[in-house]
Amino acid sequence: MSSKGNMRFGRILLVTVNLLLMGLSWLFHGSPQGDAYLVIFMIPVLFFLIPFSFSVRSTVLIGMLNLAFLTLYHFLGILDTVDVVVIMLLLAAISIGSYMVKSFYLNFSKYNENELLVRQKKYNVIVGELETVESRGSKIENELIRISRLYEITKKLAPVLKQEELFDALFDFLEENLKFDMVHLLTFRNEKFLKGISRSIKDDEYSHEKENILDYKEVISYTNNQGRDPFFLVREGNEKVFDAMNIQSDQFMVFPLFVGEKLFSILAIEGASKTSYGRFRILVSQITLEFRRVELYEKVQELSIVDGLTEVYLRRYLMDRLEEEVDRAERLGLTFSIGMVDVDKFKDCNDKYGHQVGDAVLRKVADRLKKTVREVDMVARYGGEEFCIVLPETTKKFALTVAERLRKSIETKKIKAFDEEIRSTVSVGISTYPEDGLDVGSLIEKADMALYSAKRKGRNRVCSA
Repeated sequence: MSSKGNMRFGRILLVTVNLLLMGLSWLFHGSPQGDAYLVIFMIPVLFFLIPFSFSVRSTVLIGMLNLAFLTLYHFLGILDTVDVVVIMLLLAAISIGSYMVKSFYLNFSKYNENELLVRQKKYNVIVGELETVESRGSKIENELIRISRLYEITKKLAPVLKQEELFDALFDFLEENLKFDMVHLLTFRNEKFLKGISRSIKDDEYSHEKENILDYKEVISYTNNQGRDPFFLVREGNEKVFDAMNIQSDQFMVFPLFVGEKLFSILAIEGASKTSYGRFRILVSQITLEFRRVELYEKVQELSIVDGLTEVYLRRYLMDRLEEEVDRAERLGLTFSIGMVDVDKFKDCNDKYGHQVGDAVLRKVADRLKKTVREVDMVARYGGEEFCIVLPETTKKFALTVAERLRKSIETKKIKAFDEEIRSTVSVGISTYPEDGLDVGSLIEKADMALYSAKRKGRNRVCSA
């Protein structure tokens, strides 16, 4: 029987017993032993149980029923007024006491239940923490296994310091551990495509076979459309995509490599299985770190020869380059020119506006120098406010033309530095190999002399040795 059925049965039983007691008291009211009184005083005992089964309203109704019965006894002369009052007060007192016991019991039960829930929650939290610890332990164990598997590729890639050599080492590792047909590396600078390198497992000269080469731009476009997420494709159902990208194999997977949010490489593999795709995803983070390491190394190398303020080459790199240029010109019978460029009255600018404005002026002058000369030419900071330009395969006449163009580009445009607008000028001295010298020292000395000549003649002019 359900709990509701038990409750209903209990209520019926209590009411039935109450009525039976009334009936018995009626049967015994004529008894000289006073049995009717004994039965009537059993009714209050019953009211100790009634509040546990009935609401307050129902208890009051049952009490009113008993009051009516007792009132009947009063009119019949069986009970006097005092008896009725005492019995009703007794019923009320027992009912109130019973309700108090019931309330205490319910509150106590609720407290115990809440305490049990709290303990259950604590238990669940502890169990959850144990499961988390176990899960983390499992993850750590798996990570250790993964690291041990990556150890081999780490050993192979760690000594490499150039990107193409790193790609070759990666290709060799993949060839030993995965089945595939071709590997492609697409490199970016500032998220702009720089170049692509490709290797085939069947043909070392694959990268030179233009009719078979992967269409890098199509790969980049498709990767961007995929949200730059790794993906795996099979030819069946994707024939148009494969033809557009000029993919030679029937399987193709791509792994974009990021530094933070910045895309710096895309690694694409042809001919690898879906299983290899899953395995290779484990290696991607390690490969990304290795390519990032090489990229940083190349940047360090670049920074070691570039001036941090003006972003042109440093003097020590200039001297090495000039030695190479002299050697090259001597071997091939070529000529070249150098120009020493000095910012006029730069000390006055520093004294008047401050060093921050002076630095801004140097940056702007260096930028205009780089924009004025050819890509094959070189601009270097010789020291302080002095720059040197190297003009390969350039005669003195053409070098003077370049220097004049350079001078005018600086003279005609004001330089905006912070809140100041400054009109700056430069003086330029030109020397040419071999007529002004056969070694670096002589050429620099002659160019310096020409520069001082330009200064003496009033600045903002070009002179040659």
